[in-house]
Amino acid sequence: MKPAVTWLSRSWPRTATEWTHIATRVLSVLVLAGMTAFVLQPIFRNPTLLGGHDWDTTEAYRHLVVKTIRRFHQFPFWNPYTCGGHPVWGGVESDSMIVSPFFPVYLVLSLPLAMRVELVGSALLSMIGTWLFAGRFTRSPAVKAFVVAVFSINGRWALQAAAGHTWHLSYEWVPWTLYFLDRAATRAAIPGSRQFASAPPALSAAPLLPALDIIGAGVSMALMVYTGGIYPLPHAALLLALYGAFAFARNGDPRPLLCTAAAGLVALGLSAPKLFPTLEVFSRFPRFTDSTEWMDLGLLWAILTSPDQGFGSHPAPTPQWGWHEWGMYIGVLPVAVLVLGLAVARGPRLSPWKWTALALLALGFGALHPYAPWSILHRMSLFRSHHVPSRWLYPSLLVAAGVAAAVIERGLVRVGRLRPFAEIVALLVAAYTARDVGTVARLPLASAFEREPPRAKESTGTFHTEVHMPGEIGYPVGGDWAPNTLPLVIANLGTTDCGSFFQFHNYYRDQHNHTPGLGAKGQGEPGYRGEAFVVEGNGSASITSWTPNEVTVAVTGAKPGDHVAIDQNYDPGWSANGRAAVPLDDLTTAVVREGETKLVFRYRPPWLWTGIGVFMASVAGIAWYFLLAAKIARVRRASAPGE
Repeated sequence: MKPAVTWLSRSWPRTATEWTHIATRVLSVLVLAGMTAFVLQPIFRNPTLLGGHDWDTTEAYRHLVVKTIRRFHQFPFWNPYTCGGHPVWGGVESDSMIVSPFFPVYLVLSLPLAMRVELVGSALLSMIGTWLFAGRFTRSPAVKAFVVAVFSINGRWALQAAAGHTWHLSYEWVPWTLYFLDRAATRAAIPGSRQFASAPPALSAAPLLPALDIIGAGVSMALMVYTGGIYPLPHAALLLALYGAFAFARNGDPRPLLCTAAAGLVALGLSAPKLFPTLEVFSRFPRFTDSTEWMDLGLLWAILTSPDQGFGSHPAPTPQWGWHEWGMYIGVLPVAVLVLGLAVARGPRLSPWKWTALALLALGFGALHPYAPWSILHRMSLFRSHHVPSRWLYPSLLVAAGVAAAVIERGLVRVGRLRPFAEIVALLVAAYTARDVGTVARLPLASAFEREPPRAKESTGTFHTEVHMPGEIGYPVGGDWAPNTLPLVIANLGTTDCGSFFQFHNYYRDQHNHTPGLGAKGQGEPGYRGEAFVVEGNGSASITSWTPNEVTVAVTGAKPGDHVAIDQNYDPGWSANGRAAVPLDDLTTAVVREGETKLVFRYRPPWLWTGIGVFMASVAGIAWYFLLAAKIARVRRASAPGE
């Protein structure tokens, strides 16, 4: 009892500053909790409704995962339901909740409720990570709350959530990545440097970077791969590269670049089972797109300050796309704070972050000129698949808010004994900002989930492919800009209509409704010969067992050398009886060796086993790293004087 009393007496606040710090921390958390509840409350008005716009596709991805695992007891490698069949584990945005904190939620809750839990959880993860990142620049809870209120669930987050752009949720891992990288860069010791000479024994005995922080950053980036971060991951990678380059140019400090490279290797290794199949799909189906969008200062001002930010709003003229791709309301006061912070930020600590924020902002202006930053970057292969450069404003805002937090912290230090009063003022500003940003962010979410579930009944019965989805299994009311997908997954029905795989998307078809690689046919379409058939017309073929990743076909009366096809697009991941499938007119086929036989077609993503091998090697390397560090530490302790 006495040690507890002693600890309590020592930790009990003794000054007004300490009491103010505790009070503002509690109140700051309450402000952010209230903001979160207020912004997200509309999506719980009727938790049985589904989302519109792109939500149909993302809902279908999630239901496909649950159905394939629970009903067919397989890993979701292949989607047979749309586009004539296409990869999902090798897709960028599909299968995005398996390696995710929310995967168990989808297994135990209904789809509409699980999606809402994912939105709430993603908001909280983003807020916690942003709080930690802001803590690298200030110790003021009120200033941290201000940064969180400005970034985490602002107008851009809400508009993207309302649009069903669930890839945008992967930005939740960006502040975590920056937090761990900043910790690592400030703690790393380079051999021969002053930092290395004063490093802990285990570190100075071997040039090891701060392992836990490097791994934390690597895990955060790997999660962007697994959760479909088609934009967040490249944005984060360039952000870190820019910061490292600016830090080296300004201070001659190589640590940010070295830590970024180390974290990148960790991320590559841990994400390899998903990353490698995704790169394989990209190598066959490069997603190149034009990006001529641009904005001027007037549009930027409207983006940041116009309170008219509903999903269908249009408060200012835009060169392309709806307002959900542009809006990012934070309000006039935060804009002034961020501009002031960037204007006055100086010194070796803040200058690299400041110029990183400005570089990302410059990219956000888009293709203003053939030699504008975005025009140049978009010519590089990694970014040729990107468009809507206004998306760069979101990570730019995070970095700028961190810089502003550091500037405010310097001011709080200078006021000395008046800091408790300054903290109260800062808390009031944070509360006002949270209320203002939250009021606008709530608008698009109020109309995000208004669609009745489809009329389709859950089925694992006989599968077949049609051209278009039958109307009787669709949604009761309303259409979409792209073909619906979720009803097909529920009904266990396939179509050649496509809105879920970019290469076969209806947008890219020719006048004959065809794109290269689309070999499957739907019932009633010229060339449709059933779900399984002998190409040469000899004998017959029929499906005796069907699952999304595995199709068993009984063949009778065929001749050796004939091709047996299943009505699924060809992909190099398909095999038949352990042999690689054969592409024929973009269909998946196998050559029979005898007239009476059984063929088992299986799909496994190309490069999957290579990715798993890299993952296992990476885990082994991390374990070896810790064992080596522990061994060095023991040796140093044993040889220390007095031991």
